[in-house]
Amino acid sequence: MRDEQNGERPGLTRRRLLQGMVAVAALAGCDDRTSPRRAAASPTPLPPRKPSGDGLAAYVLAMHVHASASEGQGSMHAQLLQAAATGFDVLWFTEHDWRRRRLLFRPVYSFTPDEVYYGGIWRLDREADEGNLAQGSGGGQVDDPVSPFDPATRKASLRLDAISAGSDPATVRFRVHAEGTSRANFRSRIAGRTISVDHLPETTGPQGWGEVLFELSRHPASGGRPEGVLEVLYRLRTDVDRTTVTADGTRAIVDVPVAAGRWQNVSFDLLGDLHRVWPDLDPRDNSLHDIEFRATSAGRAPARVFFGHLRFDEQAGYDAVGVEHDLVARYASAVTDVLGLVGTEISLGPHLNQFGGPQAPYDYGPTDSLRDVPGRDIIPSVVDFVHRQGGLVSVNHPAGSSQSVARSLLAMQAGGADLLEVGYSRGGLGSFPGHLAAWDALSRNGLFVTGNGVSDDHTGQDWAGQPNRFYTAAWSARRDEKTLMGALARGRAYVGYLGSFGGTIDMSVDAAPMGSVLVGPEASRTLRVDVTGLPDGAGVQVLRGAVDYAGVADPNPSTTVVRTLGGSDLARASTLTVDAGGECFHRLQVVDRRGQVIAFGQPTWTLSKAPPTGVPAARRA
Repeated sequence: MRDEQNGERPGLTRRRLLQGMVAVAALAGCDDRTSPRRAAASPTPLPPRKPSGDGLAAYVLAMHVHASASEGQGSMHAQLLQAAATGFDVLWFTEHDWRRRRLLFRPVYSFTPDEVYYGGIWRLDREADEGNLAQGSGGGQVDDPVSPFDPATRKASLRLDAISAGSDPATVRFRVHAEGTSRANFRSRIAGRTISVDHLPETTGPQGWGEVLFELSRHPASGGRPEGVLEVLYRLRTDVDRTTVTADGTRAIVDVPVAAGRWQNVSFDLLGDLHRVWPDLDPRDNSLHDIEFRATSAGRAPARVFFGHLRFDEQAGYDAVGVEHDLVARYASAVTDVLGLVGTEISLGPHLNQFGGPQAPYDYGPTDSLRDVPGRDIIPSVVDFVHRQGGLVSVNHPAGSSQSVARSLLAMQAGGADLLEVGYSRGGLGSFPGHLAAWDALSRNGLFVTGNGVSDDHTGQDWAGQPNRFYTAAWSARRDEKTLMGALARGRAYVGYLGSFGGTIDMSVDAAPMGSVLVGPEASRTLRVDVTGLPDGAGVQVLRGAVDYAGVADPNPSTTVVRTLGGSDLARASTLTVDAGGECFHRLQVVDRRGQVIAFGQPTWTLSKAPPTGVPAARRA
């Protein structure tokens, strides 16, 4: 029986035993003199963890991960397998809400240069040729001929010419470039929409034709298909009379009959064609990542083709969140050690994650341009919306100096958010202390916000080797969404850096658990340090911070290190008396032998009187 059903703690499961064997074998066979890059890029998976003193399990959560409804190439299946391989217990998918909904997605493209749509511009970029092309091959946007089916007043088409220099095939390629001002506003799940384009094959035959290539998501090897990013290549052929589907590695090839010498509409059945070529695959677990228009020639045969009037038609009644729940349920039997949960990144403006509750769409109000999106002032509105649904809210990847982040959040009392992505840094360990400082500034002002750690991965590969590979571990009685949310709301969690810290962090103050708020006149209190798995040479720092409600006038942390404990210190004694006079908080962090913070716990506040905003019920000692 799975442990979210019976409350088992994560111990030495078959998965963890296999991970340990793999890690030991890798270390035994690794010589740092010959393969330092591999050793550095492949941290070992998280080991089993001991329960807390009050009998709770430390469930490791991936709390900010994207899959096939967002702009990257990670599929839900690939992400779940990465979670299992690195020892995670829970994967909380947080797809971008506006991509999931295709809000401000461009529905049509007339191939017109510099045309502004929703405030953004699409371009057609020539990609490197495939094969050896003869002089005269190439392409570009032209204003004649154009599709008679395109109702646009101003329209163009893409002309492609390919002549191979020999007998082997060669291909001219142009890619739709929608990054930048358009924010890649076609990238989302392929389910729930139909894609079509108008096509004129002017000079074609058995050795020359037009093509459309769709690059999709990354999937594991299965059914004879290798691991990799899937593609569907549609070859628009005037020399065939029926549609055929074949596979070449991770590419599905669909030959589609078209008529020579006239404009016609070609519709692409991506879901159906993927299912026909790979029946084991759930085709809905794919993002439309890239679109290429191509012309291919072989045997020096000329191929001239035109493309115009690209359309994306939305399917009525499409339930994007329902598809995500379906996919999580489908993969539960294949990736049994990881609990998949569905959340949302509300992100047309500032990026905020919703954990728990119905994943209903947030109403941004009238929005007609990607250049005019909401600012940080909507954070309280988003938080209120999520709280009304029973969810928790995280302020994601804070950017800027620690002072600017703190000042912005203090000005709005953190918007009422429950979490802040403190463990987040594209530069790895060396560049996230500013987030710690901003978080400590919030704690200084009596804002009870849980610091979490995330990877924000979009790729579905190499979780263990990414610079940004923070994780959150929640002390919880069970592995289910409601219980885990309760642990996060109470601040009963810690954050580690995958590959640098695989232990646990917990503490109590006068027996009150980590994350609590104690109100009373005591001038000193007993702090118990519970840290396991301390790496060689690492230490546990005990930090104290004054709570003086300095506000935006002084958006700096007030913390100082009051004690550093090594492994031998923890072995001798795990309790110490701390100064709780005045208003203050204490928290723990683990530093490696170089002094870099590799893990941290949550603050516990000791206040002589309740703060002006009160104490959340979940945190009352």
